Amino acid sequence: MKGLHPILISVCLAILIVFSAGCGTGALLAPKAYKETQFLMDTIIDITAYGQGNEAAVKAAFDEFKRINELTNRFDDNSQVTKINQAAGKNKVQVDPDIIAMLKLARDRSEKFEGALDVTVGALTELWGVGHKGEFVPGQAEIKAVLPLVNYRLLELNDQENTVFLPQAGMRIDLGAVAKSYANRKAIEVLKAKGIKSALINAGGEVRVVGTRPDGQAWRVGVQDPRNMEGLAAKVALTEWDSLETSGDYQRFFIKDNVRYAHIIDPRTGGQPRQVISVTVISKVDNDADVLSTALFVLGVEKGQRLLQQFPDTEAIFITNDGQKVVTPGLTGKIEF
Repeated sequence: MKGLHPILISVCLAILIVFSAGCGTGALLAPKAYKETQFLMDTIIDITAYGQGNEAAVKAAFDEFKRINELTNRFDDNSQVTKINQAAGKNKVQVDPDIIAMLKLARDRSEKFEGALDVTVGALTELWGVGHKGEFVPGQAEIKAVLPLVNYRLLELNDQENTVFLPQAGMRIDLGAVAKSYANRKAIEVLKAKGIKSALINAGGEVRVVGTRPDGQAWRVGVQDPRNMEGLAAKVALTEWDSLETSGDYQRFFIKDNVRYAHIIDPRTGGQPRQVISVTVISKVDNDADVLSTALFVLGVEKGQRLLQQFPDTEAIFITNDGQKVVTPGLTGKIEF
């Protein structure tokens, strides 16, 4: 697989399928939906909302995605994340409060998941450059040289002055595992503030819903089969949950010598996690259980399930590299394969 194909595939595969209601009388009388699609944060984002003022609400929600992207895009020389990285080992940088909030969230996840998620992984993601360096695979010596620059414990945050400091030259922040989920949460807050009672946001596998469908039925979502771009691995109705996020090795990758190399890197080793190929986390937004799937992908099934118990009413679907589907107990009888 060469050139842009991995990125194009990631756009196709990251999108979860949302199943519509039937076409009976209830559907005909349902409020008219306003739906808009944009390419932001390196993925396709769909927002569907029902109710009065839904078009203006959707556009305001997209504005939140754009705002967070402008703050966090490490490929943009003007973003605040880039300025933090450029100042590594030199001086602290004053940032927007949302940057502080995202970094604190990432640090919390790092502590709870034994460093399987580390927002200072940027030096490693730059080294690997999946999606940006063709079929480049770094050697162990290169990885070993970079690993000392990955340590979330060294990150200095001051939430009184809104400053961030990376104490070692060469350290890099990468909010790729955090920013999209955070932006989705903020966009949902905008929709609710605009009076929207029924809506769904699908940001390349990061799904959030408001209420139910207009016909009163729960939103039903299909989880992408990570090895079949036209197939589904599972279907789930969001009856008890309003948030679903997926991380997988099919979203940005290349294949070299019959080995798949994905964009998700174990920040503790600098290598590629190999036990699972997809992890989907299903939760309630109010449980503060977002930004979990990447860490679970790195940890694998056994340790991932054990550490997930820190988040009540939060469930997961693991798909292993041999195609097995493992679900947490709370999904028993509530998911269709």
